[in-house]
Amino acid sequence: MQQNIVSVAQVNEYLKTMMEGDLFLSSLWVRGELSNYKIHPSGHHYFTLKDESSTLRCVIFKSSALRLRFRPENGMKVIAMGKISV
Repeated sequence: MQQNIVSVAQVNEYLKTMMEGDLFLSSLWVRGELSNYKIHPSGHHYFTLKDESSTLRCVIFKSSALRLRFRPENGMKVIAMGKISV
């Protein structure tokens, strides 16, 4: 049996191509609870969006974070819009 060995970069590029080509994942509304909310010195906001059985690691980049009309806090229930990417 021949093994197909690939680099980390190749795996990430493949996943990125697959995800960015998926219309469902390109514009998605997700309901969940904010946890581990941190604002990095760069201005990016990092957090986990969770429900009863699963989590998604998320980022709001500085350019979008500047347009937020509320101050996100841990435990806050939200509906977030974004895309899934690598």
